[in-house]
Amino acid sequence: MACIVKQKVGNNTYLYESTSYRNSEGKPRNKRCLIGKINRETGDPVYKPEY
Repeated sequence: MACIVKQKVGNNTYLYESTSYRNSEGKPRNKRCLIGKINRETGDPVYKPEY
C-alpha cells in the first residue's frame, strides 16, 4: 500500500511516495521515493516530471 508523505527539510517541504512492506524477517519496513515538493508561495504541490 502506498501513500504520500510530507516532510519538512529546512525551509522546503518535500513530497514522498511511501510504500510499506515486510522484510524477510517479517518486520515492517517502508521505502520512500521523492516525487516533488510544495511551492512555498502558493502552497501547491510541484511534482517531478517522472512522476
